[in-house]
Amino acid sequence: MNHEQSEEQFADKHSLEYAATRIVKQRNRTIRTCSVLSLAILATGLSGCMIVDSPIKGVLGTEVIWGDVATSETGSPDLGALKEGKACAESILGLLAHGDASVRAAKQNGNIREVITVDHSARNFLNVVGEWCTIVRGR
Repeated sequence: MNHEQSEEQFADKHSLEYAATRIVKQRNRTIRTCSVLSLAILATGLSGCMIVDSPIKGVLGTEVIWGDVATSETGSPDLGALKEGKACAESILGLLAHGDASVRAAKQNGNIREVITVDHSARNFLNVVGEWCTIVRGR
């Protein structure tokens, strides 16, 4: 075996070791990145940050209803004759949200022309699923 052949074998052997070391380092970096990202998502989800707003918040979950606006004509309206409409929007993990929780949508859902009260409700379970609703009553 001459000197050039031994250098080639040495280079081949070390290039394979270098490639294997590089692959292992790359794999470790990917695992570390995924772990840090997973921990960040978990910490955000469990930090108590609400994905729906409400006047009172529970750590494990929330389900509340509260009034926002109330108007009425003189005297008390006949409560039995009131119609009710509800419109909701939902959020999943605080990342995806959809729905129309506007007063206009609630009026349309309840076939209401004149709004007397506007209430809101919020539900949240472990910051995974949240729901925000607008409830209107009127004629």
